[in-house]
Amino acid sequence: MKTDDSFVRVESAAQGAAIIRAALPKVQKEERVFVLPLDANGKMLAKPILVSVGHEDGTTTIDAGAIFREALKEGAEEIIVAHNHPSGDLTPSKADIAATAKLREAGDLLCVPILDHIILGASNPVNSFDFISLVETLP
Repeated sequence: MKTDDSFVRVESAAQGAAIIRAALPKVQKEERVFVLPLDANGKMLAKPILVSVGHEDGTTTIDAGAIFREALKEGAEEIIVAHNHPSGDLTPSKADIAATAKLREAGDLLCVPILDHIILGASNPVNSFDFISLVETLP
């Protein structure tokens, strides 16, 4: 389903992070995983889609199947994936790094490249946020 934002072209990790950050609740108690479906030119096909929610006492799994299933429903030709770290610590975990590798492999197989995997954190969740691009920081 097309949105009013369907003509917004995502041109940077910072822009993708800002779009997905707007979909997060102001108070972040658990991890949330989102996919942002894009056309081949980087234009948004839908608003960020919530794929999974973790628990307050743990993390959530980044499920490539669920991510690509939601993206393909929107006709995505490229995607950006993001999840938040409620603690505000942007350090990628081993699971985050492994998930990025799996997402890249799945995207290659499906011919739907992952443009970025972004971790969102909040030093002051109400007024600002920080992010890290795993695609820019990992080999």
